[in-house]
Amino acid sequence: MSPGTVETAEAIRRFADVYEGVKERCLKYTAASKWHRISRMTPELAKLWVQQMSLWTRSIFKMRGHVYANCPHPLLRQKLLEVVSEEDVVDPRVGMNHRQLLATSLGRASGQALKDLEAVRPLPTTLVTINLFFGIANRSWEEGIAVASGHERVVRDSGFFSFEANRLKRDLGWTDQDVAWFTGHDVADEEHGQVVELLNDYVAEDATWDRVEEAIIEAHLAFLILLDGVVDAHEQGIRPVRGASCKGLSFVF
Repeated sequence: MSPGTVETAEAIRRFADVYEGVKERCLKYTAASKWHRISRMTPELAKLWVQQMSLWTRSIFKMRGHVYANCPHPLLRQKLLEVVSEEDVVDPRVGMNHRQLLATSLGRASGQALKDLEAVRPLPTTLVTINLFFGIANRSWEEGIAVASGHERVVRDSGFFSFEANRLKRDLGWTDQDVAWFTGHDVADEEHGQVVELLNDYVAEDATWDRVEEAIIEAHLAFLILLDGVVDAHEQGIRPVRGASCKGLSFVF
């Protein structure tokens, strides 16, 4: 929290009061990441990245379900249920869930059929990311909302989806259909990222807003661990592991 955010003892902070600072920090961390600074995308790197992102997409919707179950407020649970349904069952904007969207766009473009992605195993860094997301979400229902919705807000607003889509089209010649996972997510996450604003109706304590702020930043750092881990594995020949230690990991499409 920046000094002077709260002007008087009676002032009540809102999500907008913390968000710009959160986004600024996350943008700086992203700019310094190995993933962001790779000089050129290659087919081999893209293939490995799609593999690990497929595990991410298959696993993280379960974290949002965990947040839904822990939230004590019916209105928030209803909004979270809508998010989980689009991630897990069907997103009406694209006619399938987000795991299927990844397989039919990024998976196919990188030369991987569904059976290939089903056989993928995680890099150790992917396990770290998933474990961290579940750990943050489990600390409190407010921090759960922060990581389930607030981080999507940051990723979307920071231009991650358009940056990655344009890089793949520029470096590998992929088409709009090939990068449909990004365009579908960009639209969906505009709505998913609005759920965190509902905390304004339930949170008044500065200490809680501090935890919300820090949870989003921690989540983004955890996400960058996955992305940088892909770069390290590609450059250093680091092999995947079985994933037995990660309870949140899912291999199911």
